[in-house]
Amino acid sequence: MVYVERRERACKGHADPVAWFGLLSFFGLWCGSPVIPLAAVTSSALKYSHKPLLALIGYYSYKALFPSKPWAPAMQLYQYCFSRGYFRTQTLIIHGEKVTRDSKTLLGFHPHGALCCGWTLANASDGLGSLATGMKWLVAPLLFKIPLISEVLSWNSVASAEPGEMKDIMSRGENVSLLPGGFHSASLLKHGAYRCYVLKRKGFIKYALLFGYKVRPCFSFGEERTYWTLNWFEKARMSLLASRNIPPVWFLGKYGILPFDNIDMTLVVGEAIQLPKIEKPTREEVDKYHAIYVAALRKVFDDNKKEYASEDAVLELQ
Repeated sequence: MVYVERRERACKGHADPVAWFGLLSFFGLWCGSPVIPLAAVTSSALKYSHKPLLALIGYYSYKALFPSKPWAPAMQLYQYCFSRGYFRTQTLIIHGEKVTRDSKTLLGFHPHGALCCGWTLANASDGLGSLATGMKWLVAPLLFKIPLISEVLSWNSVASAEPGEMKDIMSRGENVSLLPGGFHSASLLKHGAYRCYVLKRKGFIKYALLFGYKVRPCFSFGEERTYWTLNWFEKARMSLLASRNIPPVWFLGKYGILPFDNIDMTLVVGEAIQLPKIEKPTREEVDKYHAIYVAALRKVFDDNKKEYASEDAVLELQ
């Protein structure tokens, strides 16, 4: 059984204006919000004004007392904007059973890309979006320490991939989605290349075993062409990431921050792999099922590359 959801943009030759504005606002907040605490601290340190820092302290205090929660109107607006057609085509293909609220499924998205375009659009789809599936979209904990973008993420059913929170969500049997490669995969981004960081990422498999989840590899064809990248000093950049947890990703898109829109974005979801529920999975058991997951990811890529990439495309796994 195959579920296909395909959208073509109504405006020929360019992105739908609503989708364009929605993506610009979302990615603008994503990249611009870190400036807020930096500016507040700088203003106070230079004795220009302490008000921004006091306002920031007030914001974090309020957030600690009244944390943001998923908000249906925000999710509806998100889906409306991003489903209208930013890219030339936006296609979701799900092999096997559909994801439902009681599926108890973990989706692993590959590749990460610069700003996770495939992952971002998946939450706006009918087949995977939170409104239909109750999906929790897990991201780096760092994003929930940044003003504004953390609120937008929380309203749209996005949660932290911090181990404690992830286990709490999975203990309730909720569907979860994450980018296993994280910052490492983003740092490997190279225009036109299919590169994923997954061979050393096994924690999500351990949690899936702990709670008896189905795991499904997902691959976004088109993600590799969303931005031009500078790939100099790769070893030095990966070393910086390992030591400081700073993702040294140098990328350039349309008008700087927006992805190039003359792309066919196709997200393929592999068939579900039911993992056993193991209270204390051993390293050998985690390695075994991680290898099964990686093989399934390769299969998703190899079975679809001729149609959505090229027959000689090669998947690089690190």
